[in-house]
Amino acid sequence: MVRYLPLGNGRVLVSFDRDYRLVDFYFSKSQAENHAMGHPFRYGIWVNGKFAWINASMISQSDYMDHTMVGLNIFSFDGVSFRSEDFVDIYDDVYVRRIRIKNDSGEKKEIRLFFHQNFYIYGNNIGDTALYFPDKNSVIHYKGRRYFVCSTVDRDGREMDQYAIGVKDFLEMEGTWKDAEDGMLSMNPVSIGSVDSVIRHTIFLEPGQETDLFYNIICARDLDAALSMKDEASYGLLSRMELRTENYWRLWSTKTVPQIPDDLFSLYRRSLFIVRSHLNDLGGILASSDSDILKSNRDGYYYVWPRDAAIAAFALIRANHQGPARKFFDFSREAISREGFYYHKYLPDGKVASSWLPRVMNGQTILPIQQDETNLVVWALWKHFTKIKDIEYIADFYEPIFLKAAKFILDYRDDTGLPKSSFDLWEERYGIHTFTVVTAYAALRSSSKMATTFGDVHYAREYDQAADLMKEQFEKRFYLEDSGYYARAIIDGTPDRTVDSAITSTFLFGMKDARDPRVTSSMNAVMTRLWVKTTGGIARYENDYYQRIREDRDIPGNPWIITTLWAAQYFLRIGDIPKAMELIRWVYAHKESSGILSEQINPYDGSPLSVSPLVWSHAQFIIAMSELERVNQGLRLNGVG
Repeated sequence: MVRYLPLGNGRVLVSFDRDYRLVDFYFSKSQAENHAMGHPFRYGIWVNGKFAWINASMISQSDYMDHTMVGLNIFSFDGVSFRSEDFVDIYDDVYVRRIRIKNDSGEKKEIRLFFHQNFYIYGNNIGDTALYFPDKNSVIHYKGRRYFVCSTVDRDGREMDQYAIGVKDFLEMEGTWKDAEDGMLSMNPVSIGSVDSVIRHTIFLEPGQETDLFYNIICARDLDAALSMKDEASYGLLSRMELRTENYWRLWSTKTVPQIPDDLFSLYRRSLFIVRSHLNDLGGILASSDSDILKSNRDGYYYVWPRDAAIAAFALIRANHQGPARKFFDFSREAISREGFYYHKYLPDGKVASSWLPRVMNGQTILPIQQDETNLVVWALWKHFTKIKDIEYIADFYEPIFLKAAKFILDYRDDTGLPKSSFDLWEERYGIHTFTVVTAYAALRSSSKMATTFGDVHYAREYDQAADLMKEQFEKRFYLEDSGYYARAIIDGTPDRTVDSAITSTFLFGMKDARDPRVTSSMNAVMTRLWVKTTGGIARYENDYYQRIREDRDIPGNPWIITTLWAAQYFLRIGDIPKAMELIRWVYAHKESSGILSEQINPYDGSPLSVSPLVWSHAQFIIAMSELERVNQGLRLNGVG
């Protein structure tokens, strides 16, 4: 299911579903633990005896507010208008919702707001406690080292006036949220096990009168810290939190203002918010906070894939946000293996994560890696240095990453000079892949330039010679003369002739010029055989089975955001601006109303598929916009990236 308006500060990250229900609530030092796991926190309204849980049909606007990482939802009910502003404080670990209310009717209104808490602390519903804390007039959910203090306060200093705590998902009990539907709460003060809670705040408004209040959840690691923060959480402080959070993100998102159309700039800024909200305090850039995919395979996208993260870091660099990119490189320095490669994916704290890549195949021991992930971290780190020229900073990475990874790339080659087999970027096939070869070439060139910077001429020459040989062998073994395009891989000595969008890497990472005849003919194959005729957009490769809706010979696969943007970058580089804009506009047309980009698009109805948001999709959009800006400035793009 699509996630809306991710909001985070590096330790707390929340997101919502279409019905404006909070469904993911991450909180820890590494922003790793999801304490909601897709289970909704409902929001209910009672006005003069009429009750409703807020849902998509009631909402007239859902978006980020004024180019900040503050969520905005506008709706009305029974003559009363509501404006909700959600944010995670930039400094303190507090999620806050400000509700502005106006009585648009000609009669006095009694308004009762109901806030439902549905925690699955540490990701499960075993052994939780929820209790009413009378001294603080709050409901507290806790387990172990995780405390969540839930309360309200309005501009007159009034706080919540009722509460209910009970059991959910057990013995056919739906949950305490049902208790709110008659406008009154049971006042049950404590429950343990699988529990939820509801709190109520009541307001009376005369015709035309306006007011506002704050609902907030304080996150802490012990009770004393939680209660201390609750003592400070006055209406005035919460107002100050919103102002400083708005100001911070408004300033942050306008550090670079590319010369692109206003609507594309709006999505560009939202994409920056998505990337930044998925960067934790330890420097891990998580692929997606959407936890719904857990329901299908009991694993998700909330991991650091070095490939996705390196591309996201490069996008931040392009947007002049070198500081957040540095956090990722610090993370990468600690995560690299002793041998000089990166594993498949990592937990938010930098530990090796779950993986379906085996260590043995056909009776032979293999490395469970996608080598392109190692390559792209090196490439992105060099791009960072070329942007800021900070010798003192980069010196700490020269041996731990550049020399270490380059040695691995040199050692992990076959007799021809090409990389040995590893898994492809789609995590499906084992072989020698175009994307791997091209990114290995890019990493060797980057390491050579870095070695030259530090005066290590011997290393620079060795890396350049290896890169030259790799390019020579790639041209010799991968180009299919009879078909006019590059093979996507060589598997067991045989070229894989499947047309794959990953062959765009040849120019994206600098091995080939986009205007090279072989690239041109390869891109003709991509555009002809991977274009999805029903909805538009570029599929990953011919007969892609992942998340396929149904068997259909006319559909090569679901269109992806990143693959379509790769094609747009190709047309930008060869100077076909109208075609590039057609593809960019396709991406823009398939965003959600709040600017969220999914991984894939349904080829039959154009709806989002798989996880949403996908950080890689947003990062690729940022990169494409930086290239579009250069075109708009009258600069001719370097065809080799």
